[in-house]
Amino acid sequence: MSQKRQDWIGNATELPHHRLALLVLMIQFMRHTAKKVLIVDSNANFRESLRDFIKGLGHEVFEGASGPEAIEKASSVHPDLIMMDVRLPGMNGDEVTKRLKANMSTRNIPLVINTGWTTACNVEARIDRALNAGAAAVLYKPFQLPMLRDVLRTYLLA
Repeated sequence: MSQKRQDWIGNATELPHHRLALLVLMIQFMRHTAKKVLIVDSNANFRESLRDFIKGLGHEVFEGASGPEAIEKASSVHPDLIMMDVRLPGMNGDEVTKRLKANMSTRNIPLVINTGWTTACNVEARIDRALNAGAAAVLYKPFQLPMLRDVLRTYLLA
């Protein structure tokens, strides 16, 4: 067999290993690419804390403080995840969820409802309506960091 043909055969047998290595590097890169997260909560201190935590994980964060602002930002930014309080000024989270899930451009964005443990203002009924409208999960404040990390992994690395 000629040296040229043997070199080609040798390279051909090594090629799948190079492709596999490249694939592994690409997957690792994709896992570490910044995702966009929209945080919607009327409490500025809560948004700031959550923003700092999520940015610390390397993601890009957008914020809103009201229901109408959530719809506007979700439509313009197209985040990879929305984390939204169930009680918002202008339009509550269950109503926002219903509108976002009815819109073709935002319906596939995972939406996590968050709220504090309370019986005020029919919060549990609003949470049920948000889940029925298509919210992916509910997190109760204050968040346990491992639980928050798991939710972020589930919806941002999927």
